[in-house]
Amino acid sequence: MDQKTFSIFRDLVTSRRSVRKFAPRPVDPGIVKSVMEAVRFSPSPTNRQCFRFIAVQDPLILQSLKIDVIRKIDEISETLEGESSQAFREYAKWFTFFEQAPLVVFGLFRTFVSRLPGGRKSERRLEGLAEIQAFGGAVHAMLLGLYAMGLGSCWMSGPLVTVTQIEELLHIERPWQVGAVIPVGWPESSPPVPKKPGIDAFFGWFPAC
Repeated sequence: MDQKTFSIFRDLVTSRRSVRKFAPRPVDPGIVKSVMEAVRFSPSPTNRQCFRFIAVQDPLILQSLKIDVIRKIDEISETLEGESSQAFREYAKWFTFFEQAPLVVFGLFRTFVSRLPGGRKSERRLEGLAEIQAFGGAVHAMLLGLYAMGLGSCWMSGPLVTVTQIEELLHIERPWQVGAVIPVGWPESSPPVPKKPGIDAFFGWFPAC
């Protein structure tokens, strides 16, 4: 590792944006496979393969999933009252744009029984914690890889309000479960730089330096 390598990494992380509008241009499956070839080296606890990814290009499947999400939004909204219902509907408008992308990647993860001692009942259980962390790392690696190839993507959780329907439609069975929905395509435009906290807001030394 050297300064040049770090500069490339820093530029990838700081210039990548969450893309929500895509150009009407198909994505070459070979490009995605090249990215996933690198993602498979993403670290996982004790090298257990606790994450998988499924790419979907069929517009009929994506449209069906969008309909399921809209139906679920309506169901949730009906359980809320007044301004809360309206606020949820306003927020939920960001749950369905994945259907506009030429390709959507569904991220899956699974958990294992922890090999660490359980300790007292009052202590937090460790099952699944490491696997979820590794899954998040793999998703981030994929997002950076797609961006390095010129593609745009967005890490979505909103569509997971219909996670049961998604898993049924994609024939996903336990112990695997869907944890992320990532639309992928060629960016229609470059989104603005989002607001981010300063380093002091999320990083520090202990004891303080």
